[in-house]
Amino acid sequence: MPKTQTHESWTSRAAYIIVAIGATIGLGNLWRFPFAAGENGGGVFVLIYLFAVFFLVSPLFMAETLIGRLGRKSAPMSFKALREKYGGTGLWAGVGFLGLFISILVLSFFSVIAGFSIGYVFKALGGAFSTSDPAAVSALFREFTGNPYTLLLWHSVIAAMTALIVGRGIRSGIERAAKIMMPLLLLILIFLVVFASIIGDFGAAFRYLFTFQWEALSPQVALSAFGQAFFTMSVGSCGMLTYAAYVGKKIQIGKTTAIIAIGDTIVALLAGFAIFPIVFGYGLGMENAQNFVFTTLPIAFGQMPYGNLVAVLFFTLFVFAAVTSTIGLLETVVSYFIEKTRFSRPAIANALGVAFWAVGILSVLSFNLWSDVHPLGFIKIFAGMTPFALINGLVGNILLPVAGILISLFAGWVIPKGISIDELGLGKKIYFNIWLFVVRFVVPAGVLALLLTNLFLAGG
Repeated sequence: MPKTQTHESWTSRAAYIIVAIGATIGLGNLWRFPFAAGENGGGVFVLIYLFAVFFLVSPLFMAETLIGRLGRKSAPMSFKALREKYGGTGLWAGVGFLGLFISILVLSFFSVIAGFSIGYVFKALGGAFSTSDPAAVSALFREFTGNPYTLLLWHSVIAAMTALIVGRGIRSGIERAAKIMMPLLLLILIFLVVFASIIGDFGAAFRYLFTFQWEALSPQVALSAFGQAFFTMSVGSCGMLTYAAYVGKKIQIGKTTAIIAIGDTIVALLAGFAIFPIVFGYGLGMENAQNFVFTTLPIAFGQMPYGNLVAVLFFTLFVFAAVTSTIGLLETVVSYFIEKTRFSRPAIANALGVAFWAVGILSVLSFNLWSDVHPLGFIKIFAGMTPFALINGLVGNILLPVAGILISLFAGWVIPKGISIDELGLGKKIYFNIWLFVVRFVVPAGVLALLLTNLFLAGG
């Protein structure tokens, strides 16, 4: 028989904000944002991205937080409890289970990429980036990813770290880890920005990010910016919903969301200022955005003063960003099994850690032994996709947008307006009415456009 669940809570509002920002800061900020901007017109992309974060994605973030704090349970059980209380179909609980499924899939490949970063920390410590020969750097990456045992080792380290932290609980595990890693992450990032501005071309980076080349504006650029905002704010996987279940009633959802969105955006922009001065200062290209961090930036590390030290800090930054995200994803799933079983938190965290570690082997093998394996290659939109690309594409292009639409509709149409207006704490009623309109109509339409565009481009 399942045990009665008693949720812990965050020690303070500041602790929740630190943990939530840590969950939103991840590979989307440090790996994906600079190069999404690079591929989509720089300043125009950044402008649309900022608009999307604060006026489209933040309302959805608030909706997910609202559901979590009202439900005060795991994602599936919060949807179930609120549906029973306020009406609606019993199928709404499926949104929570979709969030759990997404979390396991994201964990599986996040952990592998984070493992790349750990491996490169040790390579930098060993002086591997003393060369600036592009061929040598590319060979280093091919040798690293071509060894499945090496990737499996570092993937296992990330999985173990994540399970260990989550197994220790909300305050002693997740909150304590975030309070250590987030300040270190920020200090490293600021140092890298200052260093990059000294040894690189800061002016060119600034002009690139904030000069609006309107000729680059297109529907595809706009949707790409919206997709990046959606991805970087970690909405759709029900991670924010789960964290919100541990939030006290005194915390105002509206103001807290604004702080989290600002913090997440600052980190994304700082990441741009840590990378683009080096890009322009050392004449680097951005032809391969996916592998840029591991195949192109090391060329600059080999040319710059103290390059190996900078590389150690750079890849450590990636590890911290990834782990603050993976612990939130794992907690989303752990919270449900704590409610539904009699097993202890550490046992559940370890078991689920093994589960996403096992799924992650598909991504590990995609870079070497299975690089020519395309499981759904007979379907046009999945042609040429390795298991890693398939999982990544399935989550980012289909599952997260679908979950985002359903979360928005549930918060906008199922939860009564009187309940929402009290919980959100937006002050003036006009602000609430704007939020309600955005959540009911704008977000579903925007995310649906993103979803259909992704499917169309994939099929084309």
